Amino acid sequence: MKIIQPGSRQSYRKDVVILLIAFALSRVWSEFFRGIHLKQWGLGYYWQILDVDTLKHHLLKGLWYDHAQPPFFNLVLGLVLKISGDYSPIALVILFKGISLVNCFLILAILRRVIPSVPVSGRPTLAQTILRNSPLLIALFYLLSPGLIIFESEVLYTTFISMILLIGAFFVVALQNAIPVGQVVSDNRDPAAGSPARPVWKYAAGIFISVAILCLTRSMYHLLWLIAISLCMLFAFKKTIAFRPVLICSFLSLLLVTGWYAKNYAIFGQFSTSSWLGMNLSRTVFHFQTKDSAHISTIESFSDLKYYHGFIDTTKRKAFAGLDDQDLLYHYKNDTAINYNNIDYIDISRQYMAACKDYIKKNPVSYLGTVFKSCITFFAPSTRYYFSELETKKIEYYDLIYSFNFTHFAKDIPQRKLALTVSAIPKLCLYLCVFFLIGRDIIRRKRLPPLNLFIICTIGYVFFTSSLVEHYENMRFRFEIEPLYLILLGQALLLIEPFKTTLVPWNKRPEHHDDRPPALVFQDRMQKPPLAEEPAKG
Repeated sequence: MKIIQPGSRQSYRKDVVILLIAFALSRVWSEFFRGIHLKQWGLGYYWQILDVDTLKHHLLKGLWYDHAQPPFFNLVLGLVLKISGDYSPIALVILFKGISLVNCFLILAILRRVIPSVPVSGRPTLAQTILRNSPLLIALFYLLSPGLIIFESEVLYTTFISMILLIGAFFVVALQNAIPVGQVVSDNRDPAAGSPARPVWKYAAGIFISVAILCLTRSMYHLLWLIAISLCMLFAFKKTIAFRPVLICSFLSLLLVTGWYAKNYAIFGQFSTSSWLGMNLSRTVFHFQTKDSAHISTIESFSDLKYYHGFIDTTKRKAFAGLDDQDLLYHYKNDTAINYNNIDYIDISRQYMAACKDYIKKNPVSYLGTVFKSCITFFAPSTRYYFSELETKKIEYYDLIYSFNFTHFAKDIPQRKLALTVSAIPKLCLYLCVFFLIGRDIIRRKRLPPLNLFIICTIGYVFFTSSLVEHYENMRFRFEIEPLYLILLGQALLLIEPFKTTLVPWNKRPEHHDDRPPALVFQDRMQKPPLAEEPAKG
């Protein structure tokens, strides 16, 4: 990854070496001294993953007829299993460890572009040192987090989603810096005179390939989110030469994602990438009491099909017989785990959705109370994810110091609820402080850089969507967007004493009409000596 600030390449390489050493030491400690290993069994058990036999031998057919999940993560797993063969356990470890390392490099590279490497003269030496090394410190903070250690040991798309978000953010800041300061659509420049047309197209394509992959990896990143991000980027670059590339690339990404939605509608009768929305929402709305009841709202969602015998229309199975029986008709995958891609779950989820809508209309206060609790859970330590409790217990004291996770010492359910709320307070306060500083600066400057617009829209979308729909996994959803928050944190450092400084707005042409990226303009201004006084005449 190219570092645009001259003279910083050696420092950047030093930072990379430090990250590699820290990663190696921390993972040796977690693997060999704490016993935290990749859960290979998750490949055959986790709900989001297709049958292993399908991944190995019928990958494309399985992806095409998967109504429960978007296709991209299963595509990645299937390719890894096919390529690595008998060495797939080692390949999966390398994959998830590699994703964690790439995320750290991306955080470092992005922060290098938004935080000046040359400090303003006159600041305290300690403040200069901290500011200059803040990209490395923030990347290390993420690398050493208990959440990253835990989630890279899960065969889940959590860290993969973080990587795609960071790649999208990287291309946003690259596009932001590739536009000559002050250049607008009407500028007619000679291509030989340094026109940035080619990198602008490349960066715009990078942004929208990333967001399209997100929509085809995680159903929470809905088509509506893609439309919102597209509109935000069009607004941010509306008076620049990047507007046309952004417009065309956003249209193509919308076309691709909408095509997959249309495919699901044509085959399964639902315009979405996942059939689970009703079952997911029911976990937030209802407090399940029993099974095998006359009301579906009393049956715990994601139960075995045998508990839904009164709610299943078996005649619908005939329409799908012979297409992909292993994934659409079998009750279990890998002979043991429940197959939630079974065609019967589509109608079950619709019935849950209807029951949820009816309940919310009649009991809005109860639902809003659960949503409020979900908002608190969003800021709880990510290591509270229930599938990772055994691994988290192995590093409980490290997690306590690092994440303020007091739930390790709760004795019963009331204590756990209280500890979970208390544990969420530090993270909540940090988020509020960072957004206050960034928001105040936006209001003062009346400018919102494209990078921050992308980050704020994504964090806000994930927060509200997950709080409305999900109650048990909110902390995992927050951890997916945690790297984006860390990028805002790095910028917020520039707005507090003793690090406070004045940066050149990204789309403001300076007085001398310098057409270079603002980071270079800022650096030269800091290095340029003050003008000497003119000698007196005669």
